[in-house]
Amino acid sequence: MSKRIFTDFDFQSVSKVINLPSPSATGDAVPKSYVDSLVEGLAWKDSCRVATQSNLNLASPGATIDGITMASGDRILVRAQSTASENGIYIWNGAASATTRSLDASTFPELEQAVTTVEEGTSAATTYRQDQINGTIGSSNISWVTFGTSAPAASETTAGIAEIATQAEVNTGTDDLRFITPLKLASWSGRIKKFAVSIGDGTNTSYTVTHNLNSLDVAVTVFQNSNGEEVITDVTHATVNTLTVVFASAPASNAYRVVVVG
Repeated sequence: MSKRIFTDFDFQSVSKVINLPSPSATGDAVPKSYVDSLVEGLAWKDSCRVATQSNLNLASPGATIDGITMASGDRILVRAQSTASENGIYIWNGAASATTRSLDASTFPELEQAVTTVEEGTSAATTYRQDQINGTIGSSNISWVTFGTSAPAASETTAGIAEIATQAEVNTGTDDLRFITPLKLASWSGRIKKFAVSIGDGTNTSYTVTHNLNSLDVAVTVFQNSNGEEVITDVTHATVNTLTVVFASAPASNAYRVVVVG
């Protein structure tokens, strides 16, 4: 029978708990040998900001990799070169500057069983392990395989990782794999836009309505503010951003409402 303890044990950084068995249930304490057995042979590396999805020009990598705008010193997991010996962990030094192998992964022994996690881009939250051994940097193949559990791509039936659509992808409306943010939805080129203003001053019969919808393809409704009754007036689509509304007689101050939809 276990004994319940309602206080902390302070070993003063000197004493130890020793001779623990291997764990058999969640919450069990574990001995060092058990931890060592889990990580034995693995070379854990700092995470990489992005991973390549296709061949990368290592001499001039460009400003973005896998859709991510790079910054000096960013780590790149190069894993998809057509020449496999070029794969590895690199440092981004500039859009037109040659990448350099990271100091912690610049020799083949440092890459043996190397493990790193990707932070952003298509492979975000995916961990990779290098599975080639006894090679020579620059001539032997370097191969990165997924390691452990990684989040799948999101779908209509599977929770997972999904990319945010660009405004251009939202406007095109053909991509079924990316998510739309409220801001991009509000900025969608096909959205219905509306402008409304009250007009009338008791003197003029012609009024310029500036709607700024940037289109001649707008629908215009004019109604009486007092009772909501629609009326027919002369309407000219003067420019893509203005209308001219003309009455037969001068309407009273703010007597009519003009609604423009486009």
